[in-house]
Amino acid sequence: MNVMPCSRRLISNRHFLFPLSTVFFLSLAGCAGGTGGSGGLADKSAANVSVGASTISVTEGQPVTLEAYVNPTLATGTVTFYNGSTAIGTAQISDADGLASTGIAQLQTTFSSVGAQSITVQYNGNDFYAAGTSAPMTIGVYSNNLASTSVSLQASTTTPQYLTNVTLTATVSPAAATGSVTFYNGSTNIGSAAVSAGTAVLTTQFAAGGTDTLHAVYSGDYNYLSSTSSSLAMNVSGPLVTSTNLTASTSSIDIGGSVTLTAHLTPATATGSVTFFNGSTSIGTANVNAGVATLNTTFASSGQILLQAAFAGNASWEASASGKISLFVTGDTPSAVVMQIAPSSLVIGDFATLTANVSPVAATGTVVFYNGTSGIGNCTIAGGTCSFESIFNAAGSQSLTAVYSGDTTYISSTSSAVPLNVGNPGPTPSTTMLTLSEYSGYDGDWVTLTATVSPLAATGQVDFYDNGNWLASVPLSSGTAAWSQIFNEDGENSITAVYNGDATYSLSTSSTQNLYLSDPDDGN
Repeated sequence: MNVMPCSRRLISNRHFLFPLSTVFFLSLAGCAGGTGGSGGLADKSAANVSVGASTISVTEGQPVTLEAYVNPTLATGTVTFYNGSTAIGTAQISDADGLASTGIAQLQTTFSSVGAQSITVQYNGNDFYAAGTSAPMTIGVYSNNLASTSVSLQASTTTPQYLTNVTLTATVSPAAATGSVTFYNGSTNIGSAAVSAGTAVLTTQFAAGGTDTLHAVYSGDYNYLSSTSSSLAMNVSGPLVTSTNLTASTSSIDIGGSVTLTAHLTPATATGSVTFFNGSTSIGTANVNAGVATLNTTFASSGQILLQAAFAGNASWEASASGKISLFVTGDTPSAVVMQIAPSSLVIGDFATLTANVSPVAATGTVVFYNGTSGIGNCTIAGGTCSFESIFNAAGSQSLTAVYSGDTTYISSTSSAVPLNVGNPGPTPSTTMLTLSEYSGYDGDWVTLTATVSPLAATGQVDFYDNGNWLASVPLSSGTAAWSQIFNEDGENSITAVYNGDATYSLSTSSTQNLYLSDPDDGN
């Protein structure tokens, strides 16, 4: 008889695998020829064999259900479960519902010995598939009577110099306890060490002077409960660590304009002085007062500059430097910006296009659009103009402005406020119906979503959503809005269309249409 290649045989036996009870498992997959015994094929294929369990943590005597998974379903017969090298039972492989691609064999067992149990399953083979063994999985078996423990913490010194080694020793009682100890400085994990003959040792350092509070936590093992030591105070000598953070009163100024630079020191009790830098050039020094040092300064040349603050440090406090922040100094040539909105009247959920025209047209940089005092978007100027599209979800009169950032030649400028009226949808009911160009297919397909709004006189736009996530907004034309896109993820997509209404017709939402997509590589 002809035998299909292993890869094709596995594909031809692919079925949907329905969910089973939650298990923990490791699998060993393979597809290689093997030497057959008497009967069957001389060159057998290897089955995929894995093992799982209803739990990976039990107490001694507690029943555990072990499960063996063998695929494809033509790999019938029996499996033998092993704990280490000891066989603990044999079970028949079954496919109860006849649909799964994996056969299952179950064995309920208990463990009388405490500790880590290494469980494997051996498939015993049949006429077509060779015997094979899964990768091992570990089940932890804990004593029914976990014994109490105690842990104490000592240090080679409790008054170390900063950046010098300190040896921490945790003593665990009883000494027969195994496992590990984790050492903490406050709530910070500073390291772990294995317990050996009742002790665990860690060597560490302290980065700065001050008082640190340490404790040790013993993890417990299969026979012993966990425990936590009392706190141990460490008085570390040396300068105390500091951090410096720099802020500016504005991110953009005109040439000659004033900016306030503020350095914030942590801890706030730090004393000393802070020097402020423009690049590598010092631009001023200020004393620290209650953790703050400030400098008011101006800049005579335009451009993008980087500012930094450096705390000098002293015998009590370590030096520290802030990160660099950016300040843009614009030029001194006047500019002007005019904003336009289209359309000038909408209903909730509609988009409007905001356009800023900056003169002279040689001006470069960006424009930020504001609705009242809230920034709603920005765009980059090209040829003296740029646009931004924004959705408006609140009814009422809106006051919009455009702020030009300025550049190294032109100073910043702000447009006059432009009103925008956003109304509520009208009172006349509408209905929205959604259809899809296909309802099942493969990921990577182009799918067209078509919304039909009734009455046909309705105007405005339709928003399309996939599983609640916005896809696109499309204007209505003669009562219809359509959108096409590629869907790249397999699974179920719940598509809806929402008509936003207009001054006459109310908002309406379509019923959900389900789009089912699968991986094209999963087909037979």
